[in-house]
Amino acid sequence: MAAHALMAKLSNNKKRQLRGLADRAGQHWNQGQFEACEQLCKQMNALQAGNADAASLSGLMANHHGQPERAIEMFQAAIKAAPRRCEFHANLAGVYMMQGRADDALISYRRALKLKPKAFQLQVACAAALVALGRFEAALNMLLAVQKKRPNDVDVLMALFRACYQAGQTEEARIWLEKVLLNNPAHVEARYGLAVLLIEDGKAEAAEPEIREVLRLNPKHGDAAIVFSELKTYQQRDATVELLASMYADSTDEQQRLKFGFAYGKILDDLGEYDEAFRCFEAVNAIRKEQSDYDQNMELSHLDAVMQSYTPAIVQQGGGLEDRTPLFIVGMPRCGSTLVEQILASHNEVMPRGECGYFEAALHDMSSTSDMPFTLDALTSFEPDQWQQLGQRYVDKLRIKTGEATHYTDKSLSNIRLIGAIHCALPQAKIIHVRRHPLDTCWSIYRHNLLGGMFDFGHSLGDLGYYYRMYQRLMQHWREVLPDGVMIEVDYEDLVTDQEPQTRRLLDLCDLSWDERCLRFYQAEHAVRTASVMQVRRPMSSSSIGMWRHYEKHLYPLTRILNMGR
Repeated sequence: MAAHALMAKLSNNKKRQLRGLADRAGQHWNQGQFEACEQLCKQMNALQAGNADAASLSGLMANHHGQPERAIEMFQAAIKAAPRRCEFHANLAGVYMMQGRADDALISYRRALKLKPKAFQLQVACAAALVALGRFEAALNMLLAVQKKRPNDVDVLMALFRACYQAGQTEEARIWLEKVLLNNPAHVEARYGLAVLLIEDGKAEAAEPEIREVLRLNPKHGDAAIVFSELKTYQQRDATVELLASMYADSTDEQQRLKFGFAYGKILDDLGEYDEAFRCFEAVNAIRKEQSDYDQNMELSHLDAVMQSYTPAIVQQGGGLEDRTPLFIVGMPRCGSTLVEQILASHNEVMPRGECGYFEAALHDMSSTSDMPFTLDALTSFEPDQWQQLGQRYVDKLRIKTGEATHYTDKSLSNIRLIGAIHCALPQAKIIHVRRHPLDTCWSIYRHNLLGGMFDFGHSLGDLGYYYRMYQRLMQHWREVLPDGVMIEVDYEDLVTDQEPQTRRLLDLCDLSWDERCLRFYQAEHAVRTASVMQVRRPMSSSSIGMWRHYEKHLYPLTRILNMGR
């Protein structure tokens, strides 16, 4: 903590005391001595109520201890006391990013950049917020400008990799990684990124040594442990199993522990040690639940408001862009949507976009350019020309930097609540709803390390049950208000047990001709970027049907809410 709060109207003696206390408190923070740091913050506040440095340090400590709302409150207090302190705005933005509030983060990063416009670290962070909002072109332009001035800076090169990766520019992403590894062959995150690209390209065997090297360089790399556990199905306890067991047992940091727990739990499931596997998943979900600020009432109320807002009159009002290009794939996480996308993407007229988030990004673009609030009331008040504009913005995003394709798939999971807006903007677009047995779906969510605030309902069996029940209501609402033929429903179990007839049905309903390659979806050459990447690189299998039964005795909170089970 080198900088200090503005101390007008304080005596020179008090100013010196506060500077000294701030320096000492900052040193304690850097050394992880939080109690000593907190005591010094109290002394600063005693000398000057609402001291900016004390508030900022309190925010850092709150964030470290998993109290993001408290951290936000403290950073806002620091900014109020010293609005020209650049690092306070940056710290606030960092917490917003961790909370998934990229729009708020972008505002704070831009305020920080006004104070220090040449700070390249802030430019990199600002670009990360733009990427999170799906504004890839703006992010890449910002990063490329920085890279011209700092051509070999590893942080900038890695930021370019992440931006290209999120934008779906896989080859460009690989090039930036290779630039990093050329001069830094032991760069852990670059090696991990390379392994992920290999897996997504269907080259799991080539990825395994890269993942092993990541774990050798950093035995505490939880993400690598998860990927390593997914590379194969374990038949017996071997050296790899014992390695991951020890990593989980020895992990003390909460973030590492939850990742190692998901990895080790998956292996225990492979080995049929279901009770021990459940204990792993239960423990790591408890950590996630504790860290989450998920508000069940707020989430379910929002979904209810969506249903109230999109009446038949709104959904069937006419207008929008007459374009059949998009194929929207919707459903719960882990429902089989990746499988459906892979099947469709194997067709010669279809290009996959995965969980691109382009529709929500198009909404944000309209909001930012017209000062229109991004609310349900605003959306459902759109005129036909606004729906058409939204549809055009979305289709333009789908087609950017690609060859010609008749159709593009979009399996963004947030789209289930936007189906009404999607139909209003693109009334000719097909919406494919993928369904799976409720308990298989919910159990798969609970046992996988799904990242992002939109999955926070999945860390508690009770929350999962209530969310799933509301999801069923929401999808029934869309069935009732959408015109016939708009929403296609595909059952995962039918697809995997009756592959060719169900594949023919799917293609026919999407107005696509028959293509034999759709039966060999696992051989497709395009990248796959979801938690199901390993499954869809293998031939069709029914092995995932009924997996919940291995854990039935542990699932009572869920089965009671859904009124299911024996």
